Amino acid sequence: MVEEQEGARLIVGVNDIDAAMRQEKEYEKRLTQAQNKANIDALTGVRNKHAYLEEEARLDKLIGGHEVPEFAVVIFDVNDLKKVNDTEGHQAGDQYIRDACGLICDSFKKSPVFRVGGDEFAVIVRGDDYLSVGERIDRIRKHNEEAIRNGGIVVACGMARFERDDCVAAVYERADREMYDDKSRLKKAAERA
Repeated sequence: MVEEQEGARLIVGVNDIDAAMRQEKEYEKRLTQAQNKANIDALTGVRNKHAYLEEEARLDKLIGGHEVPEFAVVIFDVNDLKKVNDTEGHQAGDQYIRDACGLICDSFKKSPVFRVGGDEFAVIVRGDDYLSVGERIDRIRKHNEEAIRNGGIVVACGMARFERDDCVAAVYERADREMYDDKSRLKKAAERA
């Protein structure tokens, strides 16, 4: 209301916010896509190290609040990648990594797989995969025995379960040590073959 000489007048303004709302929704959509893309490894299509660190932080909060579901961490290292790159080229090495990733994803279909390094992967195992994690690791080990005998991708692995640790990093470290022990065993087996 505005007071004028002739008396009170009502001033009404109309603003079309439809275009602004559509623009804001489009911005939110693009932001979500960019955030998702930032968490995906371009070579393999699985989650990347950044996504792993976010998941680790989320689990660490749950650990701090004593609300942690059962989980395990499995670490994988693709054997002989350097040899493939040196003898067959980097395109063959990239395919070798993708094939190794496929093996890991096939083994852990219901758990997130992360590429945490050039030839290293991590899986945070929960749910049905957690209940059968030993069997899944055994399948990878049997695959490795066959691959050593007949040629193929060999993927060293190590697994550790959460045992009321202070943080996920402690579980990761135990799994990583087990993976390096497995890598050593696999190299010795390959030398004998």
